[in-house]
Amino acid sequence: MSSRRATLCSRNAHKAKELEQLLPGWTIQTLDVDAWPPEVGETYYENARAKAEFGRRVGDVEQWMLGEDSGLEVAALDGRPGLQSARYAPEGAPAIAKLLAELDGVTERRARYVSELVALSPDGEEAHGSGEVAGRIGDEPRGDGGFGFDPVFLPDGEERTVAELGDDWKSRHSHRARAAQALLVALGIGLLAGCGADKDTMGEVLDSFYAKTPRAHTFAAHFPHKPGSLPCTLASKDGPLRATCAADVSLVKHDRAVITLTEAWNHGALAHTWFFFVHRDGRIDSVVEEGAPAPHR
Repeated sequence: MSSRRATLCSRNAHKAKELEQLLPGWTIQTLDVDAWPPEVGETYYENARAKAEFGRRVGDVEQWMLGEDSGLEVAALDGRPGLQSARYAPEGAPAIAKLLAELDGVTERRARYVSELVALSPDGEEAHGSGEVAGRIGDEPRGDGGFGFDPVFLPDGEERTVAELGDDWKSRHSHRARAAQALLVALGIGLLAGCGADKDTMGEVLDSFYAKTPRAHTFAAHFPHKPGSLPCTLASKDGPLRATCAADVSLVKHDRAVITLTEAWNHGALAHTWFFFVHRDGRIDSVVEEGAPAPHR
């Protein structure tokens, strides 16, 4: 996506740094406040949304607000610590020691990481994404990377902990990476809708692509606009600006596509294009931008 300044509604600098790497072109800072509202939501989404709304009330009105809630759910502990992960014990060694003590002698060690991301624009528009990673809890902490429970979490198919796998693995496979990828997809749909596409039709088409159905083969034909442009209005500091917006989809392979979004203004003299390289399961390989910065971003 284009360059954005955002505030992560959290004190956790580790998460802010990780999200800055996961959201191309974003500059993310933490929210500097003394008092925080209690987390009383019954889901990760409710907590993430509440954090973003709190940031919208007290933070910089010109910045995007990001709310993130995540947790570790352990099957043998009936899903605990779950929503209480951040309050389970002091982060790091104390929390890991408590978890291993609770699992002492337990052979069933299945677990999963869950993350929910909610983004609120300066105008209050919302996009969100969810991600999770299944795995198991190891017998002892290993590795120096990551944070939280990473030294004892072994993802399915791996013999190393997340702390051993390191930041490169996390940037592609972690629960937060998957939530960020889903958020980028949601923001991409929002961009298309802003270009005059029918949101319901577009959602149906994207759903059919991500759902791994044969309809993916006719994805381009069913896309709301064929190659070409539609009139749209961009919000600039000098007032509404007439522009043209184009969207196209090209199937690279049966399970991959490139979504191309282009905005042009000044009678076509200036343009900005986003290329989303996506899989039909929702994963994004990369997001590439070309051209002049769009005036409303």
